[in-house]
Amino acid sequence: MPQTSEEKKVIETRALIAARNAGVPIPIGETASEEPDFHFDERRLGIEVSELMLPASSNFGIAPVAEAAFNLQVAQMAEEQYYRSPDATPVKVSLYFPGSRGEKRDKFAMAKTLAEFVRKNVPTGKRFVTFSPRRSPEHFGSIVISLEPEEWWCAEGASVTLSDIPTALSSRIESKNRNVAKYRGNLAPKAGIWLLLYTVTSVSRSMPIPHGIEGWVFKSEFDRIFWYVCLGDQFVEIRKSEIAEAASPCL
Repeated sequence: MPQTSEEKKVIETRALIAARNAGVPIPIGETASEEPDFHFDERRLGIEVSELMLPASSNFGIAPVAEAAFNLQVAQMAEEQYYRSPDATPVKVSLYFPGSRGEKRDKFAMAKTLAEFVRKNVPTGKRFVTFSPRRSPEHFGSIVISLEPEEWWCAEGASVTLSDIPTALSSRIESKNRNVAKYRGNLAPKAGIWLLLYTVTSVSRSMPIPHGIEGWVFKSEFDRIFWYVCLGDQFVEIRKSEIAEAASPCL
């Protein structure tokens, strides 16, 4: 779902504080701003904060975060359709979506299929029933239907390979490089400008810090670049070069 500017700033602030607590040398006393996101010490330092996510190349051309949003919509629409029946039994549905592998899907048809499947399989004589992927409708993985009046829940699988990570880093750093001159223009003369990347823990967005990243070099106009990963509460400083011919890792 799109974020408001207020929600975005709350998330950026949390990422900044978490990274500092993890050991990133971010000073105390930040002031929230825009372009860059925070400044310190009478604008002598600016820090731009940006989320680093799995690229579409890791998921057959569909960004994992976009696929997760699609799946959530299907679950929410199915739940709404199920409860349109006045005699619908209150249930909680927990479902797992397998990867679409780039296949185009119809969320309206999927939601209708799921609602009808749940309606036909409400547990009788037991608290819950479980369906393996082989017994679930097309495009769905395992499904659990429980006699609980709770919100329906869904999850999906995602995988990341070593080659996905430098691609994501290069793309994000390059996109932010374009604005460095603007950031510097909003700071004091000769101010430092840093980039703080962060990665959250959800399956569709998470990436680990890989072994050997210390040897990777990316072209950048930022003075320093840090990558903080919520899972494991870890960070690494990204090596950079202003004269590198390509923003790619030295493997």
